[in-house]
Amino acid sequence: MLTGEKPGFMLRPMSARKAFLPLCLLLLQGACSPDPYPNEKGKVLHVGLRLLPKSFDPPLIEDEGSGKCAAHVYDGLLQYHPYARPYKLIPALAESMPSVSEDRLTFTFRIRKGVRFQDDPCFEGGRGREVTAEDFIWCFKRFAHPATGAKGWWLFDGKIRGLNAWREARKAEARKLKVAGKDAPPLLGIDVPVEGFKAPDRYTLRIRLVKPYPQLLWVLAMPYTSVYPREAVLYYKEEFRNHPVGTGPFRVVEFNPVYRVVLRRNPTFREVRVPDPRRRPGDRIPGWDWKKDEERGLLVNAGKRIPLLDGIEIRFLLEDQPRWLYFKAGYLDFLNPPKDNTDEAVPGGKLSPEMKARGIRLDPWPELGTVYTCLNCEDPLLANPDLRRAIALAYDHRWTVAHLYSGQAVIAKCLIPPGVAGYIDYHPYHSDDGRAQVERAKAFLAKAGYPGGIGPDGKRLRLTFENSGASATAKMFADRFVSEMRRIGVEVDVVVNTFPQMLEKMRKKKFQIAGLAWGFDYPDAQNILQLLYGPNGSPGPNAANFENERFDRLYEKASILPDSPERTRLYEEMARIVADEVPWITRAHRIRQNLQQPWLKGFRYTETTYQYWRYADIDRGMREGLLKEWNRPTRWPLVLFALLFSWLGLASVRQARRKP
Repeated sequence: MLTGEKPGFMLRPMSARKAFLPLCLLLLQGACSPDPYPNEKGKVLHVGLRLLPKSFDPPLIEDEGSGKCAAHVYDGLLQYHPYARPYKLIPALAESMPSVSEDRLTFTFRIRKGVRFQDDPCFEGGRGREVTAEDFIWCFKRFAHPATGAKGWWLFDGKIRGLNAWREARKAEARKLKVAGKDAPPLLGIDVPVEGFKAPDRYTLRIRLVKPYPQLLWVLAMPYTSVYPREAVLYYKEEFRNHPVGTGPFRVVEFNPVYRVVLRRNPTFREVRVPDPRRRPGDRIPGWDWKKDEERGLLVNAGKRIPLLDGIEIRFLLEDQPRWLYFKAGYLDFLNPPKDNTDEAVPGGKLSPEMKARGIRLDPWPELGTVYTCLNCEDPLLANPDLRRAIALAYDHRWTVAHLYSGQAVIAKCLIPPGVAGYIDYHPYHSDDGRAQVERAKAFLAKAGYPGGIGPDGKRLRLTFENSGASATAKMFADRFVSEMRRIGVEVDVVVNTFPQMLEKMRKKKFQIAGLAWGFDYPDAQNILQLLYGPNGSPGPNAANFENERFDRLYEKASILPDSPERTRLYEEMARIVADEVPWITRAHRIRQNLQQPWLKGFRYTETTYQYWRYADIDRGMREGLLKEWNRPTRWPLVLFALLFSWLGLASVRQARRKP
């Protein structure tokens, strides 16, 4: 054992150098103010992304990382209004909103003339050509083609006239070739017409439906239905997923799949301006309180042509702390603070004094989604609704909001989130304040046949909870669930899975209880109600395998109705059935506390669409001034470094003198 009293013990000069060199380098680094964006030109939006993008190929864009990167490269027929709440659709590459037949089965769009794809080597001479109605048809068919493997096929499945038969014919052709020992071309039969997609002329697109599909317009604003040139797909082949070509305001100039993606302004982007309702009455769409947004400063760039930025740099910062530190240093322009930093940034839901002093703005946004616990209603035990009710009553939702979301959520009393038509403040198995109702839970447990948690066989009831991850947060929730169930006499075994492993169990109906969350694909309650429609049972999206005849009838009736008071009433009734029957235990609607740097202008955050980045602007002078102020070099490390260097030199001299 070494102690400081050992005779003759001394730190050798070479050991000192090895020990202190890393420290010296660290001190030198702390004395500087490194610029993470050297030689950057123009106004560039800086974003930190917590997920790596998987693909820039529109039919394969199903994840947040890919969607946020690709949203500025591609356009579709329609897009979300950048500021209006509730959400509104406006034309993108369509000249106007479509004309709709009286039976609501035919939608006719006029395509904007003169819109060009971005310049790219896939075109002859490198110059992007004009977009036509046939381009949309080709992209829609590629989305439906079985060889593409689009995860969002359900959006068109059974909706477009002739499309399902066309898709099955492509599968049959591929099987014949396989039997003959031949390989099928990647897009076998792509040029075969589809009855439901027609282009009467170069700029007219007609879509014919099997039955009314009110959500079609929302679907036509999703990344899946963006337009891109067939030339790019044929030219880049598999690499098209990494080399997007669209019509949007930005184009990809650099893509490192583990580091960053860099977008630069597209010089051929069509003329689009920031809405200017004060000077242009045509920009005043119904349902948009534009005067309120004007007062908030969101319309500071009203009437200006977009993009106002020269580029967007999206850096992949997968860990929470680096993203938070980048934002605090001013190197990211906006951020939803990580859970562990929420109290530092927005204690009690309000900006901290430090954030206020920096001029940072808070834009809280209720997430369009619901966190819930899914109960497998086909499981022999959980098929009993009274057992499901007992489990729901034993939950302490206050704890969930306080500890899992640091108070940045509201208790979900309805599977439909507030602000979406169909939301009701009703749940017979939630208390008003979210407290667990242990005695009521025990009563329902006894009613289910398990008094005190003991079944007819004399054994204690034991359930299994599937956890999707081994993070501290996931473990915290699972441990809490075990203790809550134990309070009513039920034991729970926790199984830790990866998220894909858990989903696979659910597809095969081999689970009892699992924690999930649903983020809306579009702001229509049908998007979440479909998850409980009987015919959608596993391996479909109805993982709870919930079957309720009345719910299914209401769903089918509502699914063909346009947005109306009648449809809202049906949604409300379905929400009431779910609350009564408890196939889900609705837990929380999360709140995103979006923090924005003071130099960021005209930016309204949402996670329903990512195209709002297009309307952002940067006060570059303000940014540069504040970055210098916030990241002034620290001088004391230089002094300490000099002292350490002198000490090392003196120690070397002494050691040299001792040598014979």
